[in-house]
Amino acid sequence: MEKSQTISKNTSLRQATQQSLRRLGLCPQITTGQQTSPVIFPEKRNSRGKPATRGDISVTNDDLKKAKVEEHRIDIGDEQCDLLGYEVFSGKLSLDKRKSSKHSEVQTSENMNLDMVDVKLTSKALIWGSEMLRLDDVVSLSYCVGLRHFTVHAYPLRKSSCGLFVKSRRSRKDFRFFASTSEDALQWVNTFADKQCYVNSLPHPMASKKQSSDSIFNEFPPESYIRCKSPPKVLVILNPRSGHGRSSKVFQELVEPIFKLAGFELEVVKTTSAGHARKLAASVDFSTCPDGIICVGGDGIINEVLNGLLSRDNQREAMTVPIGIIPAGSDNSLVWTVLGVRDPVSAALAIVKGGLTAIDVFAVEWIHAGAIHFGTTVTYFGFVSDVLELSEKYQKRFGPLRYFVAGFLKFFCLPKYSYEVEYLPSQREERKNFSRSGNYRHVRALH
Repeated sequence: MEKSQTISKNTSLRQATQQSLRRLGLCPQITTGQQTSPVIFPEKRNSRGKPATRGDISVTNDDLKKAKVEEHRIDIGDEQCDLLGYEVFSGKLSLDKRKSSKHSEVQTSENMNLDMVDVKLTSKALIWGSEMLRLDDVVSLSYCVGLRHFTVHAYPLRKSSCGLFVKSRRSRKDFRFFASTSEDALQWVNTFADKQCYVNSLPHPMASKKQSSDSIFNEFPPESYIRCKSPPKVLVILNPRSGHGRSSKVFQELVEPIFKLAGFELEVVKTTSAGHARKLAASVDFSTCPDGIICVGGDGIINEVLNGLLSRDNQREAMTVPIGIIPAGSDNSLVWTVLGVRDPVSAALAIVKGGLTAIDVFAVEWIHAGAIHFGTTVTYFGFVSDVLELSEKYQKRFGPLRYFVAGFLKFFCLPKYSYEVEYLPSQREERKNFSRSGNYRHVRALH
């Protein structure tokens, strides 16, 4: 009797443990004698085990329903929606995958319908199929009213191998999309224009030399007009000596095509001597460059333009003039600090997309001379200042290495520097030293 009681107790305990394990979804096949490992998704477990009895199947189905309620799933689509912004417009388009840029408009409707895919434009990207194009990489669109296709011009990042290293660089890529009707194409173009993308209006292919494109454009109803932003008008100040003399080539081959594609109206002025950029910024008429001044070169030309603007009589108005930076010199620390980019293509793309970043400006005053010099990054006195001044002599010969050469030469004839520093005490120091007279503290040092 004792053995039977112990056996019944053991069986009851075993059944209780099996039921509790089944509720947790951790023991679906214990009745068959097979040991299995815990699973996260019970409905996806391996089906190679032995089949269970009918009673067990009914129990496991109920337990599976309870387990599904307790499951926590992460939908990757929802995560991408947050990362790619909210949906602005959607429809069906066909991507022209041919490499040649000159295509005829004549295409059969059957081929167009076969190639049609679902395309979605969000606040941050254009998505079709498994492809995605960020709006920050889009420069402009090209479109002709009355046609079914439009072209998106972009500079996306691409990985390119350089020996043992893999670097990401931007290169131009055009995407030509076909819509089912010209009205749909116009709606897509206007949606891009609402997202601050510039639209290049192309001449109609059926327009003859005698018949202007304006007359053909007037044949379309007013709702076919494109809501496009006005082209920016800027002044470009270029230092041809920056970057070991390669700044002009960088601007003409890499930067200028981006600005022209975005519809910029450029007035390019090349500096001829030191201080030329400062004179230009101090005397330029702001009505000729209402959208700002773009500096092509290193940190030096930006400093000259800044000092020229702040030396004007209308200083408050000059402080509102945007300054664009294209890194093409040996020192490009400011553009890296402000924009977080180093290459001229990314800097030009940031200027095209717009947006302003406020920076701090400090002033250094020479008391005896009465001159004030403004800066944005750092100011030097003593040895480093002399090295920078001497390095200008070796700019053409050594390029970026001129700083090491000038520092090596200056080290052998190191002079003594005397200086006096005046500073305003903090509030804590004023409380501690309230009995002391004077608002300034003086420090003298000799080296």
